[in-house]
Amino acid sequence: MSFGNDSFMSFMGYRNMVVEDKIEECLAAARRGETSISIDRGDLTDAEVAYVQKEVQRRLESGRY
Repeated sequence: MSFGNDSFMSFMGYRNMVVEDKIEECLAAARRGETSISIDRGDLTDAEVAYVQKEVQRRLESGRY
């Protein structure tokens, strides 16, 4: 059934957008010179928070922010 798959893909796209927004919030704080950054996790899962932390660190270290 295509309907279920489309719904799942839409949900995953939404979740990816939420996670990327959190990453961007952290990077924007770093660009402003903030040295302590906290994440308003909202409804992020523990795994998503860990991914945000890892991805922010990776981008900061690579200069991609």
